[in-house]
Amino acid sequence: MKALYKASIAGAATISIALAAYLYLLPSSTAPFEEFTSMHVNEGEVGIMFLGTSAFIIKTSHYTVVIDPATKMPKDAVASLGIVDAILITHEHSDHFDASSTFDLHHASEAVVIANEGAYKSLEGLIHRAEKLILLLPGETAKTDGIVISAIASNHSGISPLMYVISMDGLTILHGSDSGFEPGLLDYEGKIDIALLPTGGGSPTASPSQAFKMAEAVMPKIVIPMHGTSAEYAEFGSLLTSLQGIEFVEVQAQSPQVISVRS
Repeated sequence: MKALYKASIAGAATISIALAAYLYLLPSSTAPFEEFTSMHVNEGEVGIMFLGTSAFIIKTSHYTVVIDPATKMPKDAVASLGIVDAILITHEHSDHFDASSTFDLHHASEAVVIANEGAYKSLEGLIHRAEKLILLLPGETAKTDGIVISAIASNHSGISPLMYVISMDGLTILHGSDSGFEPGLLDYEGKIDIALLPTGGGSPTASPSQAFKMAEAVMPKIVIPMHGTSAEYAEFGSLLTSLQGIEFVEVQAQSPQVISVRS
């Protein structure tokens, strides 16, 4: 009986040690965010962390913005991210926006939140300081510190959905939400350094061919695909080969990296 008891104790101890080792080896949910925060970004470079769908954290040498985080940032990761200057919401669909999560990120960082009309309506009752919640309509521009954000009408459903053109530290980034081609993009031909363009992923308006039309309209230096499947990314990349001078860069989710923008 004593031998059986000792064997049970030993077995339980072995299982506990194995479980502890397994949990120790599991990657921390905050690890990619900590890595992103510690990345050094020089002038002419952009630090990018793709969270999936159309969610990105982007930083230049002085500023950090978060775009369409939805529920892709766990609470314990928010604090590890450090300073965030602005949170941008393109529209109110649940794969792009969650009011509670957006408030948590705003509350932790004191970042200004810039939103389309649909998301703005959900945040009015949560963010009470008027200077920290900005409504943008298509064609309007907002300035916060050294960041300039211009809104373009998105070819998508929702209450006045938007695409954003973000200018900071001498670099200009287009975030295409999950829009299809929109004529307003033609105003930005040759003015975009990095274009984050949706390729499908279940969106009724985005597709590789629509993303190609968007790239053709703005002719950015670098294109990064988002909001799509691997097959859609590949199809989009193939289409882009017909446009000279555009670099196609596919970034992996949860893998921070620094991208250099040619002058």
